[in-house]
Amino acid sequence: RPLPSQHIDTGMGLERLVSILQDKSSNYDIDAFAPLLDATHAASNTGKYEGLVEGGGEAKEDGVLRDTAYRIVVDHLRTLSFAIADGARPSNEGRGYVLRRILRRAIRYGQQILGAEKGFFSKLVPVMSETYGKAYPEIVEKSQLVQEVLEEEEKAFSSMLDRGVRYLNDLELKLKQREESTIPGTEAFYLYDTLGFPLDLTQL
Repeated sequence: RPLPSQHIDTGMGLERLVSILQDKSSNYDIDAFAPLLDATHAASNTGKYEGLVEGGGEAKEDGVLRDTAYRIVVDHLRTLSFAIADGARPSNEGRGYVLRRILRRAIRYGQQILGAEKGFFSKLVPVMSETYGKAYPEIVEKSQLVQEVLEEEEKAFSSMLDRGVRYLNDLELKLKQREESTIPGTEAFYLYDTLGFPLDLTQL
């Protein structure tokens, strides 16, 4: 039978509408992201965000990777800020696990690609509050809580990375002694499952 509501979902959310009104080619180029991108650049050790995307013709690969890292950091910062202010917390289960994964992804891209110092991510929260606080007052009200949660997660992730790198370095020496160059799957699984070390870092 006919659907009660017959229409097409164009996916034209607020940011896409704003990108059209402001004549921008990407959601991340609109004014709502500019303060976050500027703050991320100030915390980084690389060039400014230029809006480069893969397949952009003249765009260099390193520039694309850099700008991808910028987008990941600011997007995940916003997601985490709203989620934590709304009562969610990073954890090892359910939605909390999703939050922990994207938080660690943002930290890795910020440190590895943008050259940011440890602890940079939580320090971006005040800019997030200033940018979105007028429209979303709960972001201002819970700003300190959000920053504390992110700071605690950053410290835990940094400690985990340090343990993983030490284990990986010891493993590398053992492999060289055996004249081997491939990390066994059991070791990669131990790094990921027991130490929480990201698989993509092991592959590097």
